[in-house]
Amino acid sequence: MARGLAAAVAACAATLFGSATQQQQPVVGWLTYGNGSERTNFTRAGLAPGTPRGWHIRLNGAVLTQPLVVRDVPVKGQTTVYVGTGGGTVYALSDSGRIRWQVDVGHITHDCRQLESYGVTGTPAIDRRTRALYAADALGQLHALDLATGRERPGWPVTLYRDYRKEMVWGALVVARGAVFVPTGSYCDAGPMRGKVFGVSLANRSIRSWSPVPERLGGGGGIWGWGGVAFGRGSIYAAPGNAFSANEAAGYGEHLVELSTALRVRSASHPRSVAPKGDVDFAGSPMLVSPRGCPQLVVVPSKNGRLYAWRAAAVRRGPVWTLDLRRLKPRYPLVAQTAFSPPLRSVFIATGTNLVRATLGRDCRPAVTWSAKLPRWAWNGSPAVAGATVWLGTAKTKRLLGVDARSGRVRASRARGGAGRAAPTVAGGRLYAGTMAGGMYGVR
Repeated sequence: MARGLAAAVAACAATLFGSATQQQQPVVGWLTYGNGSERTNFTRAGLAPGTPRGWHIRLNGAVLTQPLVVRDVPVKGQTTVYVGTGGGTVYALSDSGRIRWQVDVGHITHDCRQLESYGVTGTPAIDRRTRALYAADALGQLHALDLATGRERPGWPVTLYRDYRKEMVWGALVVARGAVFVPTGSYCDAGPMRGKVFGVSLANRSIRSWSPVPERLGGGGGIWGWGGVAFGRGSIYAAPGNAFSANEAAGYGEHLVELSTALRVRSASHPRSVAPKGDVDFAGSPMLVSPRGCPQLVVVPSKNGRLYAWRAAAVRRGPVWTLDLRRLKPRYPLVAQTAFSPPLRSVFIATGTNLVRATLGRDCRPAVTWSAKLPRWAWNGSPAVAGATVWLGTAKTKRLLGVDARSGRVRASRARGGAGRAAPTVAGGRLYAGTMAGGMYGVR
């Protein structure tokens, strides 16, 4: 869609629905990846695990973002679903699949053919008080779009970086302490580049940044997990990938890093079992969990087939436990995001061959409770837990599965026209999920 037409669509929406203002009540819903800055991908509200029914709409590019859902927008009693595409468009949909507005923020093509085109690949974030959706495009700009109309807020977009052929926002954005934080990685794990975390003030649009691996150490350190960075205890938690040097843990490459909201390093840790050579960097984004009777933990998966956990308040002391899942013989293990169910005290993760439940005991250490076979493929989707059901998409068979969180038995299975990467969203008794083929599904 041309920018002029997109603006006209947004203006039409403004006429129909009226413009949202900061004086309105804060919005509620699934406002960021993982249903919170901790990235747990959990909601107590369940979805009936019987035969799923719903709607499907075709969008203009691959969907790598997790759908966001807001209640009482554009008006009270209505629900709006927001999703970005590789075609560079942000869509606002009704919960029945009708397009409320769409805004083109631009896209690029690239020699790396992981995607046909690169547009909005990192899940946006919604600020509940300013009632704006913040989305990063493929050209290095951060947008602030009115939730009701899609209109760009005054003074936006802001430019984060200018060499858009080297950096890409793969991970989710997060809003915290009056700023939106944006992580960047590279195209195709190719150098030279430097991963970064940007922090942009919502009040005055000032920008600060942090790089895990400076150029003198080889650069790299891209942050590419779907969950981006997490926020908790007043800190940002990031898990950068490898440095582009003989020592791939150079600088803060392959470290769990705790940052202040001013983006200064507070603590960091590199597990000894994450080898300084080979493709074994962290593959998922940090997830903060608070099991009853345990200290708050930061859980991060690695491509080496292990889950690591640190005490959130003592990262520099190193992992408090490591769970080795290599005995499951996964293919390209642990490239998905994790999920956590507080009632079950359980972490869920999809490997290339299995969906795994690991339960934390009274000693706050994990043990595999069950492992459910998945169609063998490298890139199965990330799970989300809704009540007592784990939902995820499979890559090879292109299905949406509902798995009993207690037993590991498949309770629901629905064909869909493409593989999914990001976790689905469950809100208001409906499930929403996108596919790499450009499909968007609403299921109830």
